[in-house]
Amino acid sequence: MMRVHCSCGAAFCTSNTYVPVQRRRGQNKEHMKFSPLGKFNYFHDHLKMPSNDARSNAHKTAMAIVQELGSESNAHGLAKIAMSGKTKRKVMWSLLVIIGFTAAAIHLSFLVIKYLQYNVVEVSEMKDGMPVEFPSVTICNTQAMSLTKLKQRMNQNLDITDWINFIYEAKFGEHFSRVESIQGFYENLFQEAHNVGHEINDTLLHCRFNQMPCYPHNFTRYFDGKNYYNCYTFNSKLGKHGMQYMHTTGPQHGLSIVMALDNDDPPLGSYGLYNQESNVGHTAGLRVQVHAPETMPSPMDHGFDIPPGYSSSVGLKAVMNSRKPYPYGNCTYDRLKRYPKYRNTIFSCLQLCKQEIVIRECHCKTSGLPQTASQGNLSYCGTFQNWQSLFLTLSKSGTFNRTHLYNRKLDCEVKVLHRLSNDRSYEVGCQCFQPCQETSYQKSLSLSYWPLEFYQYNALQTFYGILDDTERINNSFMSEAYYNLHEIIKKYEPLARNMTAENQQQMLYADIPMDERQRQIRATQLIHQNLLRLNVYLEDLSVIEFKQMADYDIADLLSDIGGTLGLWMGISILTIMELVELTIRLLGLLFKSENKYPDHHDDHGSANGILEHTADRMIYPHETYDPYTQPEFQSFEKNDYGRTINSDPPDSPV
Repeated sequence: MMRVHCSCGAAFCTSNTYVPVQRRRGQNKEHMKFSPLGKFNYFHDHLKMPSNDARSNAHKTAMAIVQELGSESNAHGLAKIAMSGKTKRKVMWSLLVIIGFTAAAIHLSFLVIKYLQYNVVEVSEMKDGMPVEFPSVTICNTQAMSLTKLKQRMNQNLDITDWINFIYEAKFGEHFSRVESIQGFYENLFQEAHNVGHEINDTLLHCRFNQMPCYPHNFTRYFDGKNYYNCYTFNSKLGKHGMQYMHTTGPQHGLSIVMALDNDDPPLGSYGLYNQESNVGHTAGLRVQVHAPETMPSPMDHGFDIPPGYSSSVGLKAVMNSRKPYPYGNCTYDRLKRYPKYRNTIFSCLQLCKQEIVIRECHCKTSGLPQTASQGNLSYCGTFQNWQSLFLTLSKSGTFNRTHLYNRKLDCEVKVLHRLSNDRSYEVGCQCFQPCQETSYQKSLSLSYWPLEFYQYNALQTFYGILDDTERINNSFMSEAYYNLHEIIKKYEPLARNMTAENQQQMLYADIPMDERQRQIRATQLIHQNLLRLNVYLEDLSVIEFKQMADYDIADLLSDIGGTLGLWMGISILTIMELVELTIRLLGLLFKSENKYPDHHDDHGSANGILEHTADRMIYPHETYDPYTQPEFQSFEKNDYGRTINSDPPDSPV
């Protein structure tokens, strides 16, 4: 009898010898026929071999896993392809799935493009119940020079007189209006321009903020060399001055100042030249700008005028602008790039950029634009070098009227600024961006006649502190107004102190002499020409915020992606989990085949190379398997093995 070699992991023997198998009671003989190759099945109840489920999992292929999950998938069409028995139906559903996938891909590309555009929408929101930061208030006298100081300096420094004679006698062609302006004065008499400018200590007569007194040291000086010379900013937050927050509205809780403009009479026989090219010059009053703290003042471009002789009230309402940074926009949280002392504003950044362009092209700077500390050593384009020597030379030769003075740098500055004013292409190279957080203020302006004649005398006493000291009023040209009123009042004061019937009739009905009336009118004229009151306050503590928001954010994108996949393919998050499960199972099958399923052409010569462990014994393919020694075959006789089926008796168990 030839022994049979079997692999323990297979259900078949590989010998060509017929091997009998026990037939169960009631089993047909046709089911017991042996194959020509001598293969036979071991039944689980007699041989301790793998179960049917184990054998099924062991032989399951990748296509079987894909087909199984495809039949269970929630994605539209995939189950149809997996479960269809006819080829035509499979092809039809495959085409439909491909069309749906293509449409979904196109639709998704549109959604991604829409998201990558980073569009924004602006919404407004009213914020209540929070303190509001009081703005910075910059004030400039519209007359850059103090006539009182100018007359004093003309007696002390002859350069001022020489410069006036120089510009009157010489010929400057098309640039004459620029040379004779206060800008030309500053560019050629730098130090004298600072000396003749208005000082806050001289012009500020009264100051109160939030019902508390304020003083000149609460103001920060800002110099404007083109228009106003000395300007002063309240609540600039520069240096040691802290921010001011408001919790109450109304003019009683804001900033209130009384200013003396120092509009003195001009020297006898002199007059100023009226410049037709200036649209804002030759006025009396204050130029006021309300702006966010720590931002660079620009009173000429963003200010408004306050006339003398009036009480001006400026009601404010705070407006916040919140912008989205990259990638939705190009706003910045940085301070002013070229001047970190200030907060960033796009206007200030462009002004500094213009200055750099003028310096680059003309090799000089202009006094009409702000400048940084690094540009301090450069000369101004409007400066006439050694003009004092030139003035003396031309005066001695008598050739003033025949000499045309040409300033090449000044001509370059005028042309460059004119080009920049009409062509904004330079802004691309400036790299100026809007601030991500910016506060502005809506303004409402009202005027009232101030002060009434009835209160003028005591107003001067209060503002100039005359009751304590008369030195300040004596050093001011307003002394004329005060003493005119003082003489009239002192003349009739005894009548008021002794109020008899006769004195009362004289006070109420007597005619004032003409000379006294003229002096009273002159005093009122001086007061209304030089004094003004400015009230700046918050009229509403509610803050309007204009906020940029993403028009199409990541949440919208994910929602639309889910809707698109559901519309075209019926795919959801659970469907994606099915794909994850498929991937995991395929990877598991790959690693299992590498570790437990060696190639069937290996040295063992087994059918599938699987090592089978049973409860009784471990069988290896290379071992000799003797069925006679196994307990399953002890009920059979050895002679029964090797016989054919037909030779068995009818009642034989095999």
